[in-house]
Amino acid sequence: MIRPWKVVSILLLIGAIILDPSLSVGKGEELPAGTFTGGASAPAQMLGIAHAVHLRPTLEYGQEIQKFSSLVGKRPALVMYFLDWQGNPNAQGLDRYFDPYLVNTISNTLPLSERPAIMLTWQPLHGRQATGCAQDYNAGIPLPDILNGRCDNYIRGFARALKARPERFLLRFAHEMNISDSPWWVGHIGADPSLYVAVWRHVHRIFSEEGVPNVEWVWSPNYASNPPDLWNDFHRYYPGDAYVDWIGLSGYNWYNTRHPVVWRSYRDLYDVVLRDLACSYAKPQIIAEIGSVEGDGVNLAKAAWMRDAYQQAPAYPFLRAVQWFNDYAYTDPNNADFRITTGTAQDGDVRPLEPWTGAYREAVANPIYTTTLPSLDQATPPSTYCGGPPFRLSPNVALMAPIDLTSIQLIGISYTSTVQISISLPDSFSATPSPDRMDPPWGISIIQVKTQNTAQGTYTLTVHVSGEGVSLNLPVQVRVVNQVYRMWLPVVWR
Repeated sequence: MIRPWKVVSILLLIGAIILDPSLSVGKGEELPAGTFTGGASAPAQMLGIAHAVHLRPTLEYGQEIQKFSSLVGKRPALVMYFLDWQGNPNAQGLDRYFDPYLVNTISNTLPLSERPAIMLTWQPLHGRQATGCAQDYNAGIPLPDILNGRCDNYIRGFARALKARPERFLLRFAHEMNISDSPWWVGHIGADPSLYVAVWRHVHRIFSEEGVPNVEWVWSPNYASNPPDLWNDFHRYYPGDAYVDWIGLSGYNWYNTRHPVVWRSYRDLYDVVLRDLACSYAKPQIIAEIGSVEGDGVNLAKAAWMRDAYQQAPAYPFLRAVQWFNDYAYTDPNNADFRITTGTAQDGDVRPLEPWTGAYREAVANPIYTTTLPSLDQATPPSTYCGGPPFRLSPNVALMAPIDLTSIQLIGISYTSTVQISISLPDSFSATPSPDRMDPPWGISIIQVKTQNTAQGTYTLTVHVSGEGVSLNLPVQVRVVNQVYRMWLPVVWR
């Protein structure tokens, strides 16, 4: 695929006296990709992982959440349900765009301290002229129509309706866009992922114009793109850091309900993709849909599968919620059964399904699984993480003039105790870390380095990181030259 012409700028640092092509002056050395192994990560220990669940809505949704919580021994921090774009044409005011019935049943049933955050899986299906689209849509709304503004009135009304509510919403818009099962997969119309990106940004822009403070955006691909072609790689659907708050994933152990018949463990589904996402985007992660069918009940047992899944999840440092899909696939009793309890009766009644209910109760009993979803600020890591040591410098080499000032970042990811930061310096240097301590599970300290009539040459500064169980010495190489020119030069490529 031919990319359009793009123009960017790069910063060149040129030493007038010394120009050493082996000297790296850019981002700093990247850590090699690692693996998340052994015990819980520091973020899991400090922030926890939110206990979350998809429960199919009923007339007594609040009671359903209560009864589910009682059965599994822990109330959910996050509850997810699906809704389309038709709104409620028979309602008045903002209720035409967002039917508040379900969230009202929650607020009318559960005390404030026990109410979960709400994830809305917002599917662009069944738009209606009566509630703000330019025409009635019997199924999926074509992405070009959304981009061209044919449902802008509905989107704006929906944004205003959520803004008027007291709840915290996570908006999972047009999920699983990277699989051909999805109505908004761009391959259906011979387009490429840039169309999806443009649509996402268009919808996001309307919310930004309306100023909706209680909505957080969840970009949520399937764990494995289908077809698995380069053009359809899920990274190509990423709307950009400014448009995404959370990254969601969905993936199931379908076993004999789909071909090929393969029993897939939690690690089979999520290990590679969670590490890849953490190395690519500094965004908190949610497993938005997870589940398993029953195997033979002995060697391939659903109960053992979920125990293993919830034991493995804390090893991934950006993962902040695991959301079990407590239903049949596509709400169809003839399809894959991921349920751990019953939950389809309209009176909100929920009953156990043993041994799965007991196994789930045991799995989420781990105190790492919490009943509160961290705030977005708390949950968002300061940097990407590709494995390796918990502390790194960026850059770890610098080019400076005899009288100069530069900044170096100390980035910490996945550590468990408060650390102090100090610096050993050669003569004629000064350096100040801000802050000079970092609390777990992550943080950034900006180190301002100054030269003070420093002679030309190569020097080593050492950043000391110390705390309970932590004692690191991180070197910074500084090359002092006669003069440094900082120039922004345009670069053009296809």
